Amino acid sequence: QPWLPFRCQLNFEVAELAHEAALTHGQTMRLIQMVQCSRTEDFTLTNYADVRNMWEAALHRLMPFEQDTIMVPLGDKDMEYTMYFCPLWEWAVDLLRHPIIGPHYLFIRFIDKPWTADAFWECQSQIPPDVKPLAFILYADKAKLLSFGREKGYPVIACLANLPVAIRNGNGVGGEWVVGWLPLIKDDPKHRGTLQFANFRAAVWHMAFKKVLALIVLPLTSGRWVNCWDNIARFFYTLVLVLSVDYEEQAIMSLTRGVMSNFPCPICLIPKDKLSSIMPHNYPLRTSQATSTLLIEARAGHSKGRREVILKSQAIRDVDNAFHDMNHKTTDVHCALSYDRLHINILGSFGDHMWSKLQVLIGLLGRDKFAQVDENFDALPRWWNLIHFDSVMAITFTDGSKYEVIFKLLTFAAHAVLPNAGESKLAYLLLWCIRAYLEVDRYAALEVHTTKMIAAGREALQEFSELMDKYIKKSEASWSFPKEHLVAHLFDDIMAKGVTRNYNTMPNEKCHGPLKASYQDQTNFKDVAPQILCADHWSLVSEFIRSRVDELDTYNTQMAEDETDPDNNVPSNFHVRFGSKQPKKSLGIIKEQHVDNPSFRHFRTKLNTFLNTLPAVTQHVNMLPFDKVSPIQSFEHQHLHMTHPEKITEFRFLKVNYESLVDFCQTTVSYFSFTTDYLHCSPSFHNLPRYDCVIVNTTTGVFFARLLFLFTCVINNTPYYITLVWPYDAPVRRRLQKDKHLKFWRVRQQPRETASEFILAESIIRGVALTPDPTTVGDFLVMDTIDGDIFLCMKQMHLAAGH
Repeated sequence: QPWLPFRCQLNFEVAELAHEAALTHGQTMRLIQMVQCSRTEDFTLTNYADVRNMWEAALHRLMPFEQDTIMVPLGDKDMEYTMYFCPLWEWAVDLLRHPIIGPHYLFIRFIDKPWTADAFWECQSQIPPDVKPLAFILYADKAKLLSFGREKGYPVIACLANLPVAIRNGNGVGGEWVVGWLPLIKDDPKHRGTLQFANFRAAVWHMAFKKVLALIVLPLTSGRWVNCWDNIARFFYTLVLVLSVDYEEQAIMSLTRGVMSNFPCPICLIPKDKLSSIMPHNYPLRTSQATSTLLIEARAGHSKGRREVILKSQAIRDVDNAFHDMNHKTTDVHCALSYDRLHINILGSFGDHMWSKLQVLIGLLGRDKFAQVDENFDALPRWWNLIHFDSVMAITFTDGSKYEVIFKLLTFAAHAVLPNAGESKLAYLLLWCIRAYLEVDRYAALEVHTTKMIAAGREALQEFSELMDKYIKKSEASWSFPKEHLVAHLFDDIMAKGVTRNYNTMPNEKCHGPLKASYQDQTNFKDVAPQILCADHWSLVSEFIRSRVDELDTYNTQMAEDETDPDNNVPSNFHVRFGSKQPKKSLGIIKEQHVDNPSFRHFRTKLNTFLNTLPAVTQHVNMLPFDKVSPIQSFEHQHLHMTHPEKITEFRFLKVNYESLVDFCQTTVSYFSFTTDYLHCSPSFHNLPRYDCVIVNTTTGVFFARLLFLFTCVINNTPYYITLVWPYDAPVRRRLQKDKHLKFWRVRQQPRETASEFILAESIIRGVALTPDPTTVGDFLVMDTIDGDIFLCMKQMHLAAGH
């Protein structure tokens, strides 16, 4: 039995396969379950050819890719390129007929989703009544298929704006799909750097993209009937509502001449030398109609030189735009180009410019300051779903998610190192600008907007613009680059197309991961495009079949549960829930374990006093025996009914559900869910003590506190969920100038020797991250940038305090 200690050879070979294929925990469990199921189900696949044949037979379930060739002249030679595309109309029809995805096509007016914002409704006003607009979101960007290789791909990714963002930005059938693969143009040394070659590149791009758009041009102008998921025929007009791309692709799509032109913005006609001035913004907007008219004028019998002068007056290329084939009343390429928060805010203005300049300025102050910022970053509290850095000052390039965390936390780590005085004055001003820009970004990241929030966002943008003007004047640095200016269009985009997560490129860029994996694992590294797209289509078909299988399993499970327990459909909503249960302990043991912790002094006495103040238990006072007579003399003779006398159960994890201020308006929508905080109260979480902070609402008011001890006690068979906290509600000194500039909310902890109190866990509103202020012992700053709810919550508190 050479397979020992495995119980049989099959056990070893399954474990060996899981190891060789580097299967995850979930994938390994699926493999084991399938092996077990093979004993009761007929398994007929015998070799790899059978598997491949089954995939080929299943490909008809979704629209496959098509291959085509385009010809574009370069000088006196016609250049030929191959491109691949999935017919957009047929792809959309597949989704409209899908029994799970189809019912989610909703039309509710609010400024969060694309179908409830201005542009969608303006387009709908241009089409006949009782016709449904079918809106596309398109993304295109070059991607390296190997981190350290030269091979690249150019995928086009699509999703439908009519679907809820949870489906559209998620994984699965209704999420982003690759619908095209554009040709990449190699540099030609003979033409490199010439206007002719730049126009040629653009012409190839638009000629290829016309193939992608071809089948939605007809429904755009005359509409088409579709028999939908519910067997009801509906009449649809198509439009391209959103183009979610980085600046480079924006210039290609709009056929503007890019960063070096006199008018670099693809949305408006701001001169290049005015890009650093964000507000006020009163430059004319570009439109497809105006661009087409200018192109016709330039081509109308003028000499080549005169044509170039006319086109350069608005920085337009002499190339036919693929989007101009569409109805300008419903699809305008300049209006469809959308605010890319990832590349403009996080990687662009912050990552490439503000952060790099602040690193230089702090470095000029000396090594001690440089190291202190790293130490302060390491001292910031850990938080669920937030990357923790032990150092950042040496980071010069990283991905967008890490830059975003640095952006959120930088002010709290650097303020103590940069006083607004002396040689650090310029660095302080830049940090002030970064905080002002972060305010704008926090409004940009909100998942629901109201007109009031948009007005507040515009005020924050105005403040940032004024601060940047001051910094530019003092630093004498040039900030004339397009991404500094594009923020001026942010809130107009939100009004037109909904919140930025509708068109943020981050979800689309996640699609590059599977494409890279297909390149590395499922190609022979030659003529890779058709191989990658074949693997991608297999994945989509697999997801399609999986969704139907899961639907069937859910139905069968529900039917079985209804037969055995017809009353099992009880809502599982909760506000707080304890986890990480510990063994029951007596109060004496609790006292011994925390004998050196001042917060646990008089634990038994304070708990008894607290319980006797609760209306629900005052009929059972003196629940915990005292060494002396109870202070509540009037109840000392009442009978005690404790399930486990003097024993409590400790917990070290707390889950808090709350209705966020961000998406409060979605409570009437069927797919609404609570926002959840995951909090820890543990002496050793990943080998470190972790005691998170919370906001508490009691009869005496709202205050901040740190969790010290979570436990339950059972009285008359009723469990009570109780928390020992350290209040951070001591009086704070007058507000500092730094606090006003950097929007800090300061709290002070009560003296530990006297301050700890019991609260009911249900009085916790939500979790909060508090970071110590290195400049003032005992003071903490509320980290109001970690999510949208705490950002808006602190805005309300500042307003109530008159800040």
